[in-house]
Amino acid sequence: MSVSHRVIEIGLPVAGLALWAVVYGITRLASRPSAVSPAPAAMDLPGAEPPAVVSLLVNRWRYTVDAAESTLLDLAARHYLDLRQADPDPRHTTVHLTGRATDDLNPYERQVFDRVTARAVDGMVPLTALSFSDADRSAAWSKRLRLAVVADAQRRGLSRRRFSRPPVVLLTVLGVVVAAGVGVGSWHYVTRVGEDTFGSVVAFLVTMAVLASLANRDLGERDTPAGRAAAARWLGLRAWLAGQEGFADLPPAAVTVWGRHLPYGAALGVTRVTSQVIDLGMADRRRLWSSYGGRWRQVSVSYPGGLPRYGQPLGWIVFWALLGGLLGGTFARVIGGSPIAWTRFTDVGPVTLGFALLGFALLVLAGYLLLRAVLDLAAPATVTGEVLWHEVWQRHTSDDGPGRIINRYLVIDDGHADRLRAWIIPEQIAGDCRHGDVVTAQVRPWTRRVLGVTVHRAAPEPADDAAYADADLPSGTALPATATHGAIRPERLLSADEVGAATGRRVSLVRPTGSTGQVRGIASFVDGGGTTVLALQVTCGMMARFTLTLGRGGGVPLPGVGDDAYTGPDRAVGRRGDLVLLLVRGPGARGIEAAQLGALLATALSRLPSEPAPQRSGAG
Repeated sequence: MSVSHRVIEIGLPVAGLALWAVVYGITRLASRPSAVSPAPAAMDLPGAEPPAVVSLLVNRWRYTVDAAESTLLDLAARHYLDLRQADPDPRHTTVHLTGRATDDLNPYERQVFDRVTARAVDGMVPLTALSFSDADRSAAWSKRLRLAVVADAQRRGLSRRRFSRPPVVLLTVLGVVVAAGVGVGSWHYVTRVGEDTFGSVVAFLVTMAVLASLANRDLGERDTPAGRAAAARWLGLRAWLAGQEGFADLPPAAVTVWGRHLPYGAALGVTRVTSQVIDLGMADRRRLWSSYGGRWRQVSVSYPGGLPRYGQPLGWIVFWALLGGLLGGTFARVIGGSPIAWTRFTDVGPVTLGFALLGFALLVLAGYLLLRAVLDLAAPATVTGEVLWHEVWQRHTSDDGPGRIINRYLVIDDGHADRLRAWIIPEQIAGDCRHGDVVTAQVRPWTRRVLGVTVHRAAPEPADDAAYADADLPSGTALPATATHGAIRPERLLSADEVGAATGRRVSLVRPTGSTGQVRGIASFVDGGGTTVLALQVTCGMMARFTLTLGRGGGVPLPGVGDDAYTGPDRAVGRRGDLVLLLVRGPGARGIEAAQLGALLATALSRLPSEPAPQRSGAG
């Protein structure tokens, strides 16, 4: 075969495909979303973007499950829905329809609201019952929500398609030219050897279709100048919220008290408890919560599984390396029954040359596998941290059932990185640890295989509700306002009769929650229809200072009430010692006046136990 034949039949297609790949790679690199530097930490909501759009912006223009969670909370904060927690477990939260007109909801807010409506019976649905039982329906619902959120972000000028129209057109046209080069090379070869030319037409059409589909593939969203500016502002709020120790422990029902700060906190990824409870059928094992290392944070997790080396014993790696070397040597050495010499490359056809190059590639791969296997054997490692995820990965196929488990995924957080990669643990030793254990695992870093696990601290057993059993005692039972574990008994601060007298309707007390972090107690009073009339919350620490600052900003001072108190049209807040009490009017008490809220606040503060306040000046 002459040099001109080689150039047309091999060089032209290879050069064209390489050029297209380089242009495509450069386009992908140039279109990556830019990193955004947060604005200074601040507590005020910095914009009017909906929480779902904010979630897109602060996650590098990637859609996450936080969009649906935060939208559900935002509907509750805006009184389209009502969230109620009947006992200390936030998983027992229920969602109630309030009857408010929904004409002003955008498409994805309407979609979340319709999901609640479709599942509700007599206007109520358990929060955990909003998930989907059908995987296909869940995926379709999530895709529709993602498209609606992205469309809203694009309409606001905050996002744009990663590949805009000019590079798509360029790559498509270049793909047609490259496909023509592949077709010409194929046509030249088949006509030279006297074969049917139909194959060259197929090569052209297939190449063009593949390159065009890659050029038009949706790679997600990227930033705009306005989007970067908005993301910086919201990242400033996230920095502030992340510094509030008790904020991550708020349950979903706390939206009654905290308003839109809670849904935006969910969109920003700083509401650990709330995000764990809300599940709209899109649970994401790639974004897990961890407290290992002393603070709560969300970590990204990748799961190996595409390559045969992952989780395999080294004996299998060596076997595959030897097999690949044998096949590679056969392809590389034998052409027409005789050894190949370097000078003979000019005398072989493109198909034979392709087999020879494949053989050399297999030899290189076999050598690489053997080298890495030896290094993996010679240098095992250990990783110490908390088990965040423990999930079945591989099973033996079986016609009689799910099959015997072979390997599992094991995610261990060492407290140092926010990006983790799962290990593979054999089923024989998988039972040596469980979710929540602090362990040291002996591992092979390259194959990601766990050799053994030592448990240093076992996960605590689930707590029972014994500490809250007395919450159902009659109201006349003598109990202190301060219960066990530092919890404040909200039902001892205000009675249902007192709230009913102030609001002009008969109300009852929903079983209050216990102490979680800096939230010392939460209670709700509801009317006969189950609509929240008044919500009460007691906090301490930095969360107390945050609550008091919000009340001071939009309220009128109440002289002589507690140590510091303010009242507004829909809420009243006051401090006694280091504790801050917040009352928020619910949708069931739209007629209550600020003076009545102030009177209820004064009554509750008078019954609130005073605690030492070494940082009182900061709180007031």
